[in-house]
Amino acid sequence: MSLRRLAFSTLCLAGWASAALAQPAPGPEPGRISVIGQATIETPPDFAAVQIGVTSKAATAAAALADNSAAVARTIALAKTMGVEPRDVATSAVSLHQAFRSVRTPSGVEQQPDGYQAQNVVTVRLADMGRLGQFMQQAVEGGANRIDSVSFGLREPGKAEREAAVAATRDALARARAVAEAAGVTLGPVERITTPPRAERPGHPPYPVMRMATAESQAKAVPLEAGTLAVSAEVEVVWALRQ
Repeated sequence: MSLRRLAFSTLCLAGWASAALAQPAPGPEPGRISVIGQATIETPPDFAAVQIGVTSKAATAAAALADNSAAVARTIALAKTMGVEPRDVATSAVSLHQAFRSVRTPSGVEQQPDGYQAQNVVTVRLADMGRLGQFMQQAVEGGANRIDSVSFGLREPGKAEREAAVAATRDALARARAVAEAAGVTLGPVERITTPPRAERPGHPPYPVMRMATAESQAKAVPLEAGTLAVSAEVEVVWALRQ
């Protein structure tokens, strides 16, 4: 390599080194604070749902199904007389099968045919929860002999969910301010807000909502309490910290 070319290369390397040294060093990244806010909104339910059904037994399949259907029809008719809309009455389960009974014989216990058994379960939703106990009692008097479950809910849970999310966001802000004050820093702008899925759990303490129309109906009604429904929300909020 000639002396001229070597000198030129040396100057170029020196220039690149000077340019690299002249660039300012990156400063520290801005601090952040991440806080999870939590809130629970308790609200009374606006409907009650009961799974009520009939189990019938007869010598023939046709007879078992006919008896069962008649009793279920009376339950559905009762729901309509109490103002339950057709959309709030739905069949939950239907079955028909041969029944058996255990018979002791010289060789042991055997299962022998014993007619047929039919089952039909319907789910009824009542907006007038004060008549739920009355409905259950009268349904049993009309031939129903199964009550599988009773539950309470909200037809439009979105309002309670939004209220819980707003309260959780306010809780996150209060927590962040407290932590920032303790650390001697100042909150900057919000960088990210994340809302995980909500969670529901039974409220406490429950309160009675049964309101019977007459003393006679109160005496025949099944005692029930709706309590409250609790809708919980969590919100994660990330703030930048001011320098």
